[in-house]
Amino acid sequence: MTLEQLRRIVARTPHRGVCHVFLGHPASDAADKTTVEPGNVFSPGVWTCGISWWLIDGEEVIAPDRLAPEEVSWHFGGEGDTPVLHAAYGTPSICLRSRLVHRGGEGAEGCDFEEIRLSANAAKSAQVALVIRPVGPAGGTAGLFTLDAERRDLLCESGLRVTLDATPAGHWLAETQPENPCAPLALLLFACTPGPGGDAVIHLRAEHGFLGRTFSRELGLARPHANAGFSAARTKAVEEWAAALPARITAPDERIALTWQRSAWHILAAMDNNLPRIGTVNYPHFWMRDGVIILRALDVIGRSDLARIGVEFLAPRDFAGGFGAEADAPGEGIWSLVQHAFITGDDAWLDAQHEHIARRVAWIDRMRSAAGPVRACIDGVMPRYALAPGSRVVCLAADNGLVNGRMDWHRPNVYINVWCLAGLHWAAEAARRVNWPEETAWRAHADELRRLVVSRLLPVYGNTRDPAVAPSPSGVLADCPELREAFAAWFRTHRVYDNGRRIPEPLWTYFEAAQIRNAVRLGLVDEAWTCLDGMLDEACSPWGISAWREGQPGDNESLPFRNDAGALGWLDRQHALAGNMPHNWTSAEMLLTLRAVFVDDDGERLVLGAGVPAAWLREGASFGVHAMPTRLGPVSFTARVHGGRRISIHYDGPPNPAYGWDRHGFLTTME
Repeated sequence: MTLEQLRRIVARTPHRGVCHVFLGHPASDAADKTTVEPGNVFSPGVWTCGISWWLIDGEEVIAPDRLAPEEVSWHFGGEGDTPVLHAAYGTPSICLRSRLVHRGGEGAEGCDFEEIRLSANAAKSAQVALVIRPVGPAGGTAGLFTLDAERRDLLCESGLRVTLDATPAGHWLAETQPENPCAPLALLLFACTPGPGGDAVIHLRAEHGFLGRTFSRELGLARPHANAGFSAARTKAVEEWAAALPARITAPDERIALTWQRSAWHILAAMDNNLPRIGTVNYPHFWMRDGVIILRALDVIGRSDLARIGVEFLAPRDFAGGFGAEADAPGEGIWSLVQHAFITGDDAWLDAQHEHIARRVAWIDRMRSAAGPVRACIDGVMPRYALAPGSRVVCLAADNGLVNGRMDWHRPNVYINVWCLAGLHWAAEAARRVNWPEETAWRAHADELRRLVVSRLLPVYGNTRDPAVAPSPSGVLADCPELREAFAAWFRTHRVYDNGRRIPEPLWTYFEAAQIRNAVRLGLVDEAWTCLDGMLDEACSPWGISAWREGQPGDNESLPFRNDAGALGWLDRQHALAGNMPHNWTSAEMLLTLRAVFVDDDGERLVLGAGVPAAWLREGASFGVHAMPTRLGPVSFTARVHGGRRISIHYDGPPNPAYGWDRHGFLTTME
């Protein structure tokens, strides 16, 4: 095939935009995140361009954007290989395999390393083309390219540099920016002869550059990865990942450990200068109700260093989010500060948070006694709501001691008041721990609000948000029979059919993940697993990326802050699976839910395996956790199942744990 023929085919091929994930370093800038779609089509930074490999077998042209989803294999690597994205596509006689890995750090000079491997059943000639075009997973107007044939470098006006370790048989470069964003900026054509004697292998390195953006030329380009190759970059990325995720889990079901690692990856990759983000690019600000769950997840995966940065950012901000000041925020903020202090055991740090906790308690008291609307103006409101008077309203007049609040543009008052109760409860617990004088008063306020929630709000329990807040993550009402009754009735009506099949949450996946955890906490373990099995299977199926979704394609959840100037590509309104992904509120809720299967530290005594399903209790199976932080101390254990309904456990952690698998009639012995 000639370059001109290929150029015309590329120009006629639209960008698919069905789903994506991100590669990035927690400390890097948001612009530096690499956006990747099925087949390892990627954009080396946000609003840059699209880079992909096209296989040419005779007259047949095979590329991810030209194939049906089920024809493209795509997944994050398994244990020890999580940072690497694997892809494969081709024909029955020849296959193109890609491995893509990212290295990054502070700033915006990340680098993507890709290995392309062509394999064939019999020796045959084929062509493979490197295609760079404006449109892509996070495409844009990066600029034109020049080719340094001697160095095998493609250099873009933006500073992006693409280096290959093979010499192309031919190339074509655009001389002007194409009007059609699908038309190529650069084509490099390689002749290959894979076969039984060996694969044809090409390596690519894409060093990010943003010289056309404000103040970027003043920063210059240090090129920290200029001399690195794919093998060294992959080895280093895997080594760094081993340290980046200290807490690990193991189970007979391989989906469990993979989901744990991938969910942690999505959270860490999305962070902007070490601050949490619920969605890369989609949500460029800290959002309180989502963000506190991510901070909790960082603590439980062993990254309290990053959680500390986040809670200190949160501490002086009573409200944060694109909808303005909402009534659930003060309680969420108290809960987040106290949970971080408890799991780290840092009483001195907790003592220093007194003013931030006391100020939020005052907000809760003010909302509970409000005679009329209470207003607050905050930064970071989404543009479409910036001039909506409602974005300044925290709550309406109180309802005899209950907060009549605003959250998500309506008044889910069970959810709001449970968070207010959690704020008061954990403020009192903090006061007890570090001897603040307000303990008695704050506990009395919490007891009064609990009585009102149980007597007046649990009878009207039923909003989708209600079963996602208690007993977890809020940490209140776990001992309340009225809550268990209300939750069980809701869950068995809205999440599990009478025949035992799951009723999935179609849009707000974070709610279902939290509801599953509460089903475990409240003893509905079998029903919980009906839903958890479904969530584990459906996360962007058929691809193994564990990326949960939010909202409809092109709806309010798609780039809601209008930060897509210059974008050419992204999630397509017609083809995408959702409005945005991976949604890291769900990633965080899933981490907390998987942890609850293995470890429960909400009571005075540590419980192991409260959510372990009967399917894992077969002879020869094993499961456990390693270096799992809890507020009672770190925990590691491995449980092994033997015949005769016996379990042996190797355990290192707080003394005298309870065993959740006792409900199945197993006898447990310590090794």
